[in-house]
Amino acid sequence: MKLIYKIILASFTCLIICIYWFSTISEGEYYRRHSPDGQYSIYVSRNKYFNSLISYEKFGDVAGKIHLYDELENKVVACSSIDLISNINELCWNEEELYAESSIRIKLPRKINIKIINQYKKTFPVKYSWKLFLNGKHYTVNKKINRLTVKNEKGKIILENIKFIDYANNGFQVLNNYTEIEYYNAEMKKIKNAPDTKIKYDDVCGNVTTYGLKIEENREFYFLKKAIGHTNYDFQDYKNIDSITREKVKSIYFLNRKRNLTYNENSQVEEDVIIDFGTHFGILSNKMGVQYFDSIDLSKIPIKVMRNNRYGYYNICPIRYTELSPFEFNLAKFRDENNRKGYVDVNGNEYYK
Repeated sequence: MKLIYKIILASFTCLIICIYWFSTISEGEYYRRHSPDGQYSIYVSRNKYFNSLISYEKFGDVAGKIHLYDELENKVVACSSIDLISNINELCWNEEELYAESSIRIKLPRKINIKIINQYKKTFPVKYSWKLFLNGKHYTVNKKINRLTVKNEKGKIILENIKFIDYANNGFQVLNNYTEIEYYNAEMKKIKNAPDTKIKYDDVCGNVTTYGLKIEENREFYFLKKAIGHTNYDFQDYKNIDSITREKVKSIYFLNRKRNLTYNENSQVEEDVIIDFGTHFGILSNKMGVQYFDSIDLSKIPIKVMRNNRYGYYNICPIRYTELSPFEFNLAKFRDENNRKGYVDVNGNEYYK
């Protein structure tokens, strides 16, 4: 082969290599969101130099790369090309992989607990009518196009065009049409402040079922054990119900910050286990498996959690608020990433101002 052809071939090969190398360069971080349990996140970056011939850049959409980020190991563990970066919203999680119908398949280093995925995808039936009972009074609440109407026993409209109503001590808490909190007594008369008289309950006596939990350990594992008794708390027969590897665990305890927990069937006590890894936290529940967070706040119930400087309440609302206040009875004030304000209720429903 003549020298000139060798030079041309070498130059062409270098050109192809350079084009390929430049085509793999991407920049930025867009559409970041987390897996249902928080141990992974995904985001996309835009191709820096090359995009498709039909460009959607003027619509804010271009080709790029998907990045699977391991939140526990603090590193990117997989990448894949994507035609339009907005298509990241079509990706779904299953127990072992991140996938889309367009044949994108990214294997996860560790499995996601299937219970969390099922809860993540779960939808709840919408109630369009329900009853409120308090101090011998009962009211009917009807919902239409996200607005509520409250009627008394005779069918007379007491409140209308409100967004939310629920019990608050010996009265009711309401969000009016302007997304402002108001309070009403048991007779559905508006009052200035929250009712300060709590509903009285009769003491429960007689035989009750009691529960005991404890955390024990050996060289490799922490063991979560549970016992069930009657009336007293002198438990003898503890049984293993779960185990956690000791690897990277700094501390482990229940919500009372101890490794022992007792309660009876009349108490509303959560059996969640807090796992402190030093750089992040896990919350283990029997129903949901482990979910991971940057930080948690156990000073009040429900548990306030944080990931990437965004806040939420554990198993109640999404972790996407830049500001999130404590619950005032049934409602917590928030400001979201789009600077919109509103309230979230104890069931995770949002009400914007």
